[in-house]
Amino acid sequence: MDFQPDLFFVGLKGSKICATVMAGFEGHRGWINDLAVSPDLRRRGIGRRMMEEAETRLRDLGCPKINLQIRSSNTDVIAFHKRIGFSVDDVVSMGKKLEPDV
Repeated sequence: MDFQPDLFFVGLKGSKICATVMAGFEGHRGWINDLAVSPDLRRRGIGRRMMEEAETRLRDLGCPKINLQIRSSNTDVIAFHKRIGFSVDDVVSMGKKLEPDV
């Protein structure tokens, strides 16, 4: 929340948090991190609306492209993002752990 708080979104149903998404823009690419929708409220358009808001805000910042990473085994999430216009990039994603898993 200290860095780009205007790119952190919370969806409410009444006073209950039902969804969140965190976006970021480093001046070259936008990133979507941690889209989450309450399991009992999925498939109702909430995730799509959260993503639309994140995309709008990123576009307003001049962001030319959005990246996101999904585990290849998470087929439901991959299918969701394909339905809303994302496609698989021909890239290699690499990481380096700086702290052991807890």
